[in-house]
Amino acid sequence: MIKSTLGSVAFALALSVAPLSVCAQTTSPAPVATPAPTMQSQDNTWHTTISPYLWLPGIGGTLSLKHPALTEAGDANVNINTGPSNYLSFINGGGLIAANVSKGAFDVGADLMFLNLSHNGNSAVTITGPLGELQIPVTSAVGWHLNATLWELTPGMTLAHGSGGDVGAFIGVRSLSLTAAANWTFTGPIDLVPLTGQAGGNATLTDFIGGVRGKLALGDKWYVPYYVDFGGGNANSTYQWYTGIAYAQHWGDLTLFYRDLGYNQTNSDARLQNVNLAGLGFGATFKL
Repeated sequence: MIKSTLGSVAFALALSVAPLSVCAQTTSPAPVATPAPTMQSQDNTWHTTISPYLWLPGIGGTLSLKHPALTEAGDANVNINTGPSNYLSFINGGGLIAANVSKGAFDVGADLMFLNLSHNGNSAVTITGPLGELQIPVTSAVGWHLNATLWELTPGMTLAHGSGGDVGAFIGVRSLSLTAAANWTFTGPIDLVPLTGQAGGNATLTDFIGGVRGKLALGDKWYVPYYVDFGGGNANSTYQWYTGIAYAQHWGDLTLFYRDLGYNQTNSDARLQNVNLAGLGFGATFKL
């Protein structure tokens, strides 16, 4: 197995979908890690909000490098493990925005994230042979390029609403599309694998999700948004949760949040075996 620090799939994989507006109310916030809904009473008119946001997660995961010459020596995996202090340097471009439409107890949240990342670096790695019988330490120069697009759509309904806050349930779909490429150069006493090479591919993970979201009031303006979901698809599972502190104003909301998003592949041939993104973020919700 190749153990190497890559840097992040970051905003993207932010493979991620973001927590959707926490409740179905007049000014529910945008979905996902974005700000939660404005603290107001429900009514039967339509309300729309948009929520651009910034998320700075630490990233951990495993990217599988499939190459014809590597299969004889076993699978080649790159372990991702990085924090917000260095992954920002890997970003070539991207965007994160969420939206919410609500009327009475009904609301629909949507979230879209796109990220273009790349990185080159040197590190010590270990190549594992068939069945783990042989392990050879080498020095590697590994570079990678990743495009990730994640979107989420979650219609829901408020189950209970009062002066102390609200709680709602939702079902929906989360989809993550990845295009990845990697290149490497090995230096060491080996002839089991090519000393230089490259691999690439693409994948789309689409999952049905369900969960609860809502808010706890801390007065007329302050509140705590919360969100949790679980889901799965073809040979993979996913989860996401977030909470934070929000302040409602006449034009919208400001939210500081902590968000955790994860994917796990049960298919050993999948290029992305697992990934976890967790960290702080900040967003602003604007009423339209």
